Amino acid sequence: MDIFSDNISIDDLEVAKKLIKESREGFITLFNNSPICMSMTTTDPQRRVYVRANKKFIETFGFSEQEIIGRTSVEIGILEPEESARVGSVIKEKGRWQNEYIKCITKDKIPVHTISSIERMDMNGETYLISFFINISEIVKQHAVIEQYAQQLEVANKELEGFSYTVAHDLRAPLRAIDGYAKILELDYKSQFDEDGQKIVGALRHNAQKMSTLIDDLLAFAKIGKGSLKKAPIDMDKLVHDIHTELKSTGTPKTTVNIAKLHPAKGDYALMKQVLFNLLSNAIKYSSKKSDPVVEVSSEINNNQLVYTIKDNGDGFDMRYVDKLFGVFQRLHTDEEFEGTGVGLAIVQRIIVKHGGKVSAEGELGKGATFRIMLPVGENSVVTA
Repeated sequence: MDIFSDNISIDDLEVAKKLIKESREGFITLFNNSPICMSMTTTDPQRRVYVRANKKFIETFGFSEQEIIGRTSVEIGILEPEESARVGSVIKEKGRWQNEYIKCITKDKIPVHTISSIERMDMNGETYLISFFINISEIVKQHAVIEQYAQQLEVANKELEGFSYTVAHDLRAPLRAIDGYAKILELDYKSQFDEDGQKIVGALRHNAQKMSTLIDDLLAFAKIGKGSLKKAPIDMDKLVHDIHTELKSTGTPKTTVNIAKLHPAKGDYALMKQVLFNLLSNAIKYSSKKSDPVVEVSSEINNNQLVYTIKDNGDGFDMRYVDKLFGVFQRLHTDEEFEGTGVGLAIVQRIIVKHGGKVSAEGELGKGATFRIMLPVGENSVVTA
């Protein structure tokens, strides 16, 4: 340990105490020149008065040695009576005070937050209490700033949440009206429109419905960050088969979906269902234009991670833009090629990250894409087969 270093830790404090115990001859030099605040008091439980204080102590608290010697910490004003009593009771019970928090006060009434230790030491036939103080005021100050920002962020999130719901509600009503009136035009006045007019009405309805879907997706994305996960064992094999059956019932393209036996997991069932639904429906959608579309779903345990893989032989993507895949509104295909809102993969990533995992993607234009969900293997994350 370099006792003149500015980087003082609790480990350094332990070394300093050991040096004092092992070498009485160098004690005074170490005491006076230590970068750690040190003081020496009597052991009288009723009145522990200072008999010595080092340079760092004097510099930190602003009292002269003459103001300190022969007086207690409470009489000087370094400790509040309650704090002094708390320290004294521990010393009386345990014989020492080891690496605990003490709030001190300078001569100018400035709080000094410390981690302190107090040890008994025999010297010249007398027993004294040697106190060591590490000033952590800057750390406490930074923690307070972080806490303040955290509170501000929480308020901002609540305001944003309220705003998003208000906007969603305010947008939904006119969208329903637009779609409703367009439907009336489509059903009751279709014969009065030429081909272009019918296309316009159809486009109007289509875009109103797409906007409604986008609002739903954004609200779903916002909700994921709220609340805690409701973790429970999940039969992933059954879940994926159920999702596939659901997708087939909606008239999805006749894609061959091969599902290997999947490892079970532990997670929030509703959220994991959303993840797998998004990934499986994407794989089916983006391979639908192939003459022989195939999607493969499998799992494995690799490097203490449970990995689920969804692979297709579809349109794929350029790996130069892989970082954009999981961003909100980031799409690598036009609506004319494949419809979508650009929120689905962002939802997938947010859910998996909330489960302590990761999502990755690999692809090649015209040769398909592979998405992997990686969850940590452990009691709180997955149930191994």
